[in-house]
Amino acid sequence: DELKQLGIKNTKQDQGNIRFTGTLADAYMVCLWSRVAIRVLLPIAHLHAETPEQLYEGVNALPWEEHIHELDSTIAVDFNSFRSKIKHSQYGAQRVKDAIVDRFRTLFGLRPSVDLYQPDVRINVYLKHNQATVSIDLSGDSLHKRGYRVSNTTAPLKEHLAAAILLSAEWQKLARQGWALIDPMCGSGTFLIEAAMIAADIAPGILRDYYGFTAWKQHDKDSWKQLKADAERRRQSGLARCPVIVGGDADARAIEAAKNNIAEAGLDDRIQVNQRDLTEWPKLAADLPKAGLFVCNPPYGERIGRADELHYLYESLGNIINESFSGWRTALITDNAQLGKFTGLTLFDSVPFDNGPIAC
Repeated sequence: DELKQLGIKNTKQDQGNIRFTGTLADAYMVCLWSRVAIRVLLPIAHLHAETPEQLYEGVNALPWEEHIHELDSTIAVDFNSFRSKIKHSQYGAQRVKDAIVDRFRTLFGLRPSVDLYQPDVRINVYLKHNQATVSIDLSGDSLHKRGYRVSNTTAPLKEHLAAAILLSAEWQKLARQGWALIDPMCGSGTFLIEAAMIAADIAPGILRDYYGFTAWKQHDKDSWKQLKADAERRRQSGLARCPVIVGGDADARAIEAAKNNIAEAGLDDRIQVNQRDLTEWPKLAADLPKAGLFVCNPPYGERIGRADELHYLYESLGNIINESFSGWRTALITDNAQLGKFTGLTLFDSVPFDNGPIAC
């Protein structure tokens, strides 16, 4: 759905990924604008690799000099294997790295060095049923890292997951209609920031200073410059349309973390956060719009809280929403559907998500 909104029509859904065809500018646009993707990979070759030798020879034969600059370049290799004879990912990555380095040594007498943190070019190899797809990782680093998280709390929600939940709750449409949003358990502010970025048409990748294509040999600087300038224009006009977004948390440290992240995102004049207990929210209802999205990530008893005590919390949440926010829509993420029933709220829709290793 998101790719369609970005104007990319030729897509195919696969297990764990979406494939699409388009221009390099399209790929850059997805890196900059996708709120839910983690990586954007550009496949450059498909190889048969039943043995480490076949993998090495296949990778060594590829024209890496078309992708990596000869002088002072750094690389990193991500290798994943599924139902293949080469099972050890670290060994597979090592053979791929050796093959690339040896090609450069043969051609130029020089070799790229390894930088696992922020390499000039990150290579991704996915081996499935002994067939390897070799790709350039255009994202360079996971796209959930927006660049605004300077402070953390226990068990923070990842940015792309928060955005996916908000999109599933139709926040994009609701925000355009002027609906408000509150998160009474905001933690480090992820829902609030992602909600503001969606409502104000701010590209999720606008703050990032590192991508996997900026030092890649085939990088199209003009396209990237144009996309960034367009995103900046949209941000400026979108901020004026940002609806009411309010958050709170009972923990003072969480509020401090949220304020730091909100400021880093450049949204401290658009998002209000205060330390307050859950029971204080009904008093604020009269000063808020009559329609809005009530969103939160309450404890599941997994990393925070005890599961047997949590039904009181969910019951309180339900009471507050029923009594003070009856015209509002609610989106909760939980690993336990039974807990949701304690809210007493009518369930209209349920969407499966993975919060890290936790099925929610």
